[in-house]
Amino acid sequence: MSKSTKKNHSDDEERELEQFDKLTCSGAIYIDDSDDDVYVLDDDAKMLNLIDEVLRESDIANQSQKHLSSQQQSPPQQQKSTLQQQPQPLQEQPDGFRLRNTPLNEVLHQVTSTQEHSISDLPYPDGVVRLTHMMGEKEDRNSCLTFRDLIQPDKLRKALLTTFVLDMEWMMPHFNPKTKLVIVKSYNPKCEACGASQSDSGRVTIVHPEFGKQRYPIMHSKIMLLFYDNYVRFVASSANLIEIDWSILQNIVFIQDVRLDPKKNFAPTEFGTTLTQALRDLSAPEQVVSQIIHMDLSRVAVHIVTSVPTVEGRSKFHADAYGLVRLSQIGRQLRQQRNGANGADVLDPMNTEVFCYGSSMGRLTNKFLCDFFCSAMGVSWNELQQKSGNRATIRNIAQRVKVGFHTNNQGNTNKFGPSSRVCIKFNPDFFYADTYPVSTLHKIEPAVSDTLVHAKVVLMRTGSDRLHGWMYLGSHNFTPGAWGHMRNTGRSRFFVNNYEFGVILPGVHFETMFGRDSVTWNGARIPLPFKLAWSRYNDSDIPCLG
Repeated sequence: MSKSTKKNHSDDEERELEQFDKLTCSGAIYIDDSDDDVYVLDDDAKMLNLIDEVLRESDIANQSQKHLSSQQQSPPQQQKSTLQQQPQPLQEQPDGFRLRNTPLNEVLHQVTSTQEHSISDLPYPDGVVRLTHMMGEKEDRNSCLTFRDLIQPDKLRKALLTTFVLDMEWMMPHFNPKTKLVIVKSYNPKCEACGASQSDSGRVTIVHPEFGKQRYPIMHSKIMLLFYDNYVRFVASSANLIEIDWSILQNIVFIQDVRLDPKKNFAPTEFGTTLTQALRDLSAPEQVVSQIIHMDLSRVAVHIVTSVPTVEGRSKFHADAYGLVRLSQIGRQLRQQRNGANGADVLDPMNTEVFCYGSSMGRLTNKFLCDFFCSAMGVSWNELQQKSGNRATIRNIAQRVKVGFHTNNQGNTNKFGPSSRVCIKFNPDFFYADTYPVSTLHKIEPAVSDTLVHAKVVLMRTGSDRLHGWMYLGSHNFTPGAWGHMRNTGRSRFFVNNYEFGVILPGVHFETMFGRDSVTWNGARIPLPFKLAWSRYNDSDIPCLG
């Protein structure tokens, strides 16, 4: 019978050993002991029933994540409808580490120092929100930035950019002549072909994503992946690649820098999976998509919301939910996370308001506003009725959505004139329709006086004090074509017209003190393109029609 011995360690040594075990299990230390589906419903189905179906299973997010994680791991094989997961290689030993005969406290110091050093090298390691710099205004890099500030052309090696409108003559001089660019843009399928083409001796690749059989083909997403020597800058914004969107129209940008290591496969994340899906839906080259697994996305806290045309004629869908359906998944997840602290309060629709702004206004109805509200809260219509009783009528819930839009007077008096106003679009036929919910329209006050806002923003403010919630920013205007709606085409179906892309920032805190707005996320201030206080349209007000 062998006799086991147990060595007594000091408290400090025990803590070090626990740290060592955690670091080893997580892969931070390596010891070398040898040297698409579209939601199709029946004729009588409604959007609220669709949300009921999506939210019925409480573990839907986990099930979806397990299925989608494999997509981030491997590129799609040609002429196959499913994606197969590839085995991950073993974690490589970090450069400069010699663990043999090295004291444990020194190893731990090396690991911690290396991790802190790599993060400190990143300009935006935790993500920030910035506004585009307006012509004639003072530059404050804590709240705004120029296009050149964003891309850092002297350090940039290659880039993926997506845009609805493209001005090559304005954009190209911002980049180093040797920087390789992939540009995904909108196009007219009646006179231009889907697919990729190259110019400038292969330096520039133009991609036209796939459209289906749709009357208005729109690729409206605005994403950037900017590749530098040892990191990638992720950007989601409301700005096109044209001069006015970076000079005389107020746009909004989310930026986060993540470490890039081509020799390492990082663990899949929800963010990485949904980004992979979004890029494949946009027909981005696989050479770009395959880099996501080499990005350390562990510090990314935002959630991606995409839209893709859900029309007949598309060959493949890479995600399981788009538009409002995807929003409802995220809303459900965020609401469940807050349940422990203030769950009853959050479930009450009368303690929740949703503020929606876009530069283009769609054909809104009370039904669409109600669908949007339910999706934003992450609750089904049945849950709202059980909680609120008779208060939960479609019209009543629709009034919890505040729709912001410039007035006609603001459009006429903006200091940049007609060249700015032309980008603020509201179809008069929509506004004057008998079914348009005029009572939900609100005036906004731009952060920069006498200018027009092109940003697309949703603020979800909940709780009895309205101090907590989340924020969306990206390319989605407040239109059914961008977010999706029920459409009868022989059989009822959830219909999305546009390609769109945006991010949701969870855990946002809203407050106004001494007349000044204070909006914070992740410990940092968020500059908004407008003031938090919105006022309802007067009887004499009309929107900026065009």
